[in-house]
Amino acid sequence: MRRREFLTNSLGLPLVATFASSLAGISDIAFSQTNALTVPTHLPNSRAPFILVFLRGGADTLSFLSPLEDPDFIAARPPEYRFTPSGFNEKPLMIDGTALYWHAKAQPLAQLYLQGRLVPWVGVGFADETRSHFEAQEIMDRGVGSLAKLPDSNGWMVRQLARMNQQAGKSILPLFAGNNNLPGVMYGSNLVMAARDLSNGLNYPGGPAALRALQSLCSLEASHPASALMKETADTINVVNQAFPKEAGNPNKVVPYVSSGASSYPNSDPGVGLKSVARLLQANVGLQYACVDHLGWDTHEYQNGKIDNLARDLSNALGAFDEDMQAQQQRYTLVVMTEFGRRLRTNRSGGTDHGHASLSLVMGSNVVGGKVYGRWPGLASNQLDRGVDLAVTTDYRYVLKQALEWS
Repeated sequence: MRRREFLTNSLGLPLVATFASSLAGISDIAFSQTNALTVPTHLPNSRAPFILVFLRGGADTLSFLSPLEDPDFIAARPPEYRFTPSGFNEKPLMIDGTALYWHAKAQPLAQLYLQGRLVPWVGVGFADETRSHFEAQEIMDRGVGSLAKLPDSNGWMVRQLARMNQQAGKSILPLFAGNNNLPGVMYGSNLVMAARDLSNGLNYPGGPAALRALQSLCSLEASHPASALMKETADTINVVNQAFPKEAGNPNKVVPYVSSGASSYPNSDPGVGLKSVARLLQANVGLQYACVDHLGWDTHEYQNGKIDNLARDLSNALGAFDEDMQAQQQRYTLVVMTEFGRRLRTNRSGGTDHGHASLSLVMGSNVVGGKVYGRWPGLASNQLDRGVDLAVTTDYRYVLKQALEWS
């Protein structure tokens, strides 16, 4: 293969991706008029790294922070869909007269809440009535209220980054996805890397020699349309790898990452991706925004066992990340969101179907904790959306705005 053909065929590098589009302002993250709340029209510069953990599949957050004593919840959910409060979660969280209990596998989150480092936000969503995973995720990736009118083809993190006084140009790697795929919130930038596991550094195919060969090839074929992007990709990989500590006597061998906290990261999602975020923060490469996906929350059937495992993995990962950041004295803000919640009533397959409002979590260094945020919509039939789903009382963009203000 000729070297020019190699460059053309190599445009799909898995670690750094680019999307041709202009960078617009973030003014479209404006709060829905359906909510009677005053929201600032300008998002401040984020002074601490901002991390989004997205629960893809539509998480049944009613099973995660449950109104166990609500008669409508008891009537709608059979006993096997409810847990008995014990130990750490005996004392409920109160909002609008409703008692909420943490899932039995969510002890790390309960501890963070008691420490004032985490707040739950109930009734979160958007006004659009879609129950489509793809549409709902795109709405939230774009930072809009619906897909009827899109400001551009960018994700909201890219627009926010562009508003930050051109700080992106001063950063080696301002955007990072702790997944193997690029999330929609980062569409529109070539200053982004996607790699699920950085425990042992960035393992470029063929190793350092292949990376050097690619850089040389790009220099020889500087006029090729793919050359600039490929060289930028190779240079970023090289610089990031150089920032990681190496084994003594072996400059090409990255030392495995070990948390500075008391708890180890789970070897599952989202723990692996969050450990990669922590590694980049420790390496001081200028990371400003990160996104980590947690898959598997589409629980149409056999929900009970799935929720137990998902709640455990999420809670342990978030707990380990916070311990790591505190031990390093690294400030941060992290938000957990999902595209929509699930129906109040269970289905005949041992699961729950697509719903509307959900729960969000905001945690970090400057979070103003000690209470549950939002407004509890209620579970009576006349309070439910379409008579079956938890109603939205807070637009998800308002949660993002508040989290950014805490950064």
